[in-house]
Amino acid sequence: MPDQSLGAWIDRNGHDLGLVRVKDLVRPTQYEATAILAQLETADGAPPVLFTQVGGRSGSASQASMLFNAYGRLASIERALGIEAGTWPRLLEHIPTRSAQVREPIIVNEVPVQDMVFDGMSVSMSNLPWTRHVEFEGGDYFTPIIAARSPDSGRYNLSWNRVMFLDDRHAGVHISPRQLWSFHRQAEEAEQDLPVALVLGHHPAFNLAAAALTGLAIDEYRVAGALLGEGLAVAPSISYGGALLIPAHAELILEGRLLAGRRVVEGPFGEYMRYLGPQKLSHVFELDAITSRPHPVILEIFAGHHDHLNAHISIHASLLAAARAAVPQVTSLGWFRGGGPTTVVVALRKSAEGQPMRAALAVLAAGNLVKQVITVNDDIDVFDAQQVMWAISTRVRTAEDLTVLKGLQGSLLDPSHPGFGTTSGFVIDATWPLDKPAPPMARVPAAAIEQFALNRYTLEED
Repeated sequence: MPDQSLGAWIDRNGHDLGLVRVKDLVRPTQYEATAILAQLETADGAPPVLFTQVGGRSGSASQASMLFNAYGRLASIERALGIEAGTWPRLLEHIPTRSAQVREPIIVNEVPVQDMVFDGMSVSMSNLPWTRHVEFEGGDYFTPIIAARSPDSGRYNLSWNRVMFLDDRHAGVHISPRQLWSFHRQAEEAEQDLPVALVLGHHPAFNLAAAALTGLAIDEYRVAGALLGEGLAVAPSISYGGALLIPAHAELILEGRLLAGRRVVEGPFGEYMRYLGPQKLSHVFELDAITSRPHPVILEIFAGHHDHLNAHISIHASLLAAARAAVPQVTSLGWFRGGGPTTVVVALRKSAEGQPMRAALAVLAAGNLVKQVITVNDDIDVFDAQQVMWAISTRVRTAEDLTVLKGLQGSLLDPSHPGFGTTSGFVIDATWPLDKPAPPMARVPAAAIEQFALNRYTLEED
């Protein structure tokens, strides 16, 4: 079957995406990689950056290379999904359709990620190129995809997690209270560890599948196949055999277990909201084996920057699908890209009062990230903060159109109210009432602009 590896994706797309190769030896644990990335970033994001020589945590040179900014720009995400959209709104329209075209994983005999196997009690994570992303992080980190199998149903979950180095065989893992969390709780109740695979590099579409807000009954290996456009190649793991199938075309995998009844202090970490995510008690991973290609490419996130927020586009698309399922009149959905996905703007072609609130509640119910929803008419560009604020300023009567919501489940990473407690939010209805005429827009007639086109005139600049 076709090569689904990250290395093959780089070979196919790197040139067209303006891939930057850094060939000097770089020490990621000393902020060296992210210092370079920060200088390459623009208001529009940044190109993919491949560090071809990186130092391991132990100080020796690693056999791996590292790719950052796989999601730094729209064009990179388009290439990850094989979609030519041209704009963020059009890309968001495509993703739910693609995600729904699930494909069964394919068990293969050729397993490139198991070309090299390191196991036994002497196996160590110290030689790997862990990263310090931003100032005041609590330790050295990876941002892998964790693949886990439900102890009861057998379905697979993929989640994107931050993982902090503790020692040669242990790491602290931040887990949000969703599916992986529930898998681990089920195992703990049976006084068992949960086998997992930490995938440190794969085709970028595989990682986007891990970010999607899928239904609790959906096997996310099938969603990965949907975004890849072909069934995900899988194979029995070295440590657990058929009890945990791993993605066969991955670059490097850490096989291990989330330990029952163990927690550790982990964090802080640079999060997508551009703040340090708080230090907290997190789960403990114990390593059993490392499997790898001879020269793997590790996919790492540039934490707290465009690469990090853009990687949540699967969540963004899931929110659009949830709003549209509740209210088909929804035309678009965006979030304020500067601050992360806590504030969402929903545009709709309103045909009945009450539709804005129903759409807003559908977005809030889809996950625990969103706490503020603004609804607008479809003449507003939800990606333009100036237009959104104009709608709020001219169409909202606060006493009637602002609804404060208390007792919402909060995000563990929300800097305004971190932790497991509840938070509060609001819905602002900035749509025009249907029973009142909206004032006409102050616009130059389109016919006049066409008639008096600028190219008819001689213009001079002082």
